[in-house]
Amino acid sequence: MGKIAFRAAAAAFVVSTLAAGAALAAPKAVNWDGIPVSETMLFYPGQTSMEWILTGSDHGGVRAFKKGDRCFECHSQEAQDMGTKMVTGAKAEKTPIPGKRAAFPLRVKAAYDAENLYLRFEFPAGPHADVPFAKGGKLDPDNEVKLAMMIDGGKVDMAARSGCWTTCHSDARDMPTAPAAAALGAAKGLDTKAGYVTKYIPESRTQFDTAKRDNWDKVKPQADLDALLKAGGFMELLRWKSSGAAEHGYVLAERVLKPAAAADLSASGKKDGANWVVTMTRKLGGGQPGSVAMEPGKSYTVGFAVHDDFANGRFHHVSLDMKLGLDAEGEIKAVKLP
Repeated sequence: MGKIAFRAAAAAFVVSTLAAGAALAAPKAVNWDGIPVSETMLFYPGQTSMEWILTGSDHGGVRAFKKGDRCFECHSQEAQDMGTKMVTGAKAEKTPIPGKRAAFPLRVKAAYDAENLYLRFEFPAGPHADVPFAKGGKLDPDNEVKLAMMIDGGKVDMAARSGCWTTCHSDARDMPTAPAAAALGAAKGLDTKAGYVTKYIPESRTQFDTAKRDNWDKVKPQADLDALLKAGGFMELLRWKSSGAAEHGYVLAERVLKPAAAADLSASGKKDGANWVVTMTRKLGGGQPGSVAMEPGKSYTVGFAVHDDFANGRFHHVSLDMKLGLDAEGEIKAVKLP
């Protein structure tokens, strides 16, 4: 199949949803007051990557992780402290932003019916901190806030233990071993027109060297990537931007993120007093390339990220891996609607 086939699959993510025409099937008006809330702490991750996690001199928990422990199990009570170390530049951060907050709580509610998954997010707005290396002090002046969610369908090896960290690498944009812009043109199978390497999963590379940390251009043949996409070897990605856009895509060899089609995803949000509130409605069964077919009675690993205060790129706050259970075990329990 090759490069053309893989690009065609990425394009099909948008084209086929547009062809579907219809909006999400009869979304219900959810009474969120009756849905239980789960709370987790989002923290500033600095320049910690999947390679960093797997290196003992960087991360003391590597042995436990390799034995099967989840990041959440070891660190869920330490998020505030971890964020403080990194946001101040004491650990794993070469360009700290003075005044940026270390961590803040994210409250999540989830429900579902036969057609859709419903999500509600709430988190406190924070003060503005000028970014000294950004024009006007804002990295993304068009979006005060962006909220993203990743979903693993169970086919990405380290995702169940690390969540979205399995897509975060040392050679991505603004990370320690990011390639020079002049080197990007030599990469095959990647779209590097933006001038940097995006997220990817290790399964998409022919090597995953945690010492050299130069895996970005070791992309597998396109036929292998096509097979991974078809088999569910990706992380689904949903995102809402305060400028009003809803985006939907996935991470495999790179990040594929497009405007959401009405048949797949709707999202909205606003600042409500001292808090931001964002809601999403996602087609439960997926169906488009790069979307997870979710089923009642099952749990899925998820991860969340918030870019607040006009942040962009890696300068966000993130969650540890969490489990979303549809009437199943998980830190977040999605309730079936009547």
